[in-house]
Amino acid sequence: MNQNIIKYVLNVFIIVLLIFALIVFMNTIGINLNIDEHPKKLLQVVTIEGLKEREEPIKTGADAFCESYKGSSGDLNTSCGKLTNKNCNATSCCILTSDKKCVAGNASGSTYNTDSNGKTINLDYYYYQNKCYGDKCPDKMKKMKKMLILKNKQNKSNTD
Repeated sequence: MNQNIIKYVLNVFIIVLLIFALIVFMNTIGINLNIDEHPKKLLQVVTIEGLKEREEPIKTGADAFCESYKGSSGDLNTSCGKLTNKNCNATSCCILTSDKKCVAGNASGSTYNTDSNGKTINLDYYYYQNKCYGDKCPDKMKKMKKMLILKNKQNKSNTD
């Protein structure tokens, strides 16, 4: 058994010696097995930032629209005029007038109550966030007409 171990160790030693000799030979004649890497180029610098929790809720587009014009009501009035009827009613800083114009305003009415000539603008009614304000709102007018018709019918039936 001792001879088997000695033969085994001798065989391992010979194999290691052959591998070492092969490496020395390859190095001597200049064989390089390393892959040539091209120099690395910086293509783009990217900054990665961590996200923080928001203390205030995320604003809707309509809220952000109004907030962007705080302190400049003239510009707000011009920008309100460019909104669609649906978007005008979605904001908290614009109203839709009875003549279907979107102007700066709130539940109390329009911000500007005079035209460019200084003449007072009288609104029959206006919509603020899809709610009608004013005495001549179409819904109120329909109800008043129905009430008048009912009243007339009752008066006719009482006189007959």
